[in-house]
Amino acid sequence: MIISIETSTSDLSLSLLNKNSILSHISIPIKNELSEIIVPTIKIFLKDNLITFSDVTFLAVGCGPGSFTGIRSVISSALGIIISNNHIKSIGINSLAGLAMPVINEAKKMKLKYIISCIDSKRDDSYIQLFQINNIKNKLLPIVAISDIDTIKIEELCNYLVINNLIVKDVLFVGHQSNIAKNIIENLNVSKNLTQHPDSLGVGKLASCIISNKISINKTTYAFDKFKPIYARSAKINLK
Repeated sequence: MIISIETSTSDLSLSLLNKNSILSHISIPIKNELSEIIVPTIKIFLKDNLITFSDVTFLAVGCGPGSFTGIRSVISSALGIIISNNHIKSIGINSLAGLAMPVINEAKKMKLKYIISCIDSKRDDSYIQLFQINNIKNKLLPIVAISDIDTIKIEELCNYLVINNLIVKDVLFVGHQSNIAKNIIENLNVSKNLTQHPDSLGVGKLASCIISNKISINKTTYAFDKFKPIYARSAKINLK
């Protein structure tokens, strides 16, 4: 059983998954008390689902980029849980990859090749990353990161497409300022997913895919066997 946590933006999001099935999901707006409420909220979430930490085999955490406070709080809390429950294995997920995960089927139906994920940096710009959809049947990874994380203003999105040799009709955009992106770039495909920010469902689904298919974490570039905060401060960082 997997519990996934995401706090990279303005919500504390928790999901409970069993293999590829979603058992439960909640999302709570965060104020300033995240570090105080996160562990008690997780315990209540488990109790409401009639389980305890002893039933959990994996803890998956969205490690950013995003809110410095959110990332710091969730990783500190997750490490505490792992130390107190040493049977639980850990997996950290790049939140931009987690954001792309729920819209893969939408992109496939539209016969698109790429997904651009975008997260608010809270600094008048955005964290952005490009993923290629994996349509090869014998390849188990659902998406492949084909760029590092960039920090750009949404007005620079057109240049981002040019630099990455992308054709607009091949791309699905999801995340922060999606409506503005659509207005800036004519014919840009914008996801219709109701959730346009990082959520534990995407983190949990990606973690579940990696775990159930026994994929080597080292081959993904967006997952880690230890909780690793992603603080994207410069224009470009390398996750490898």
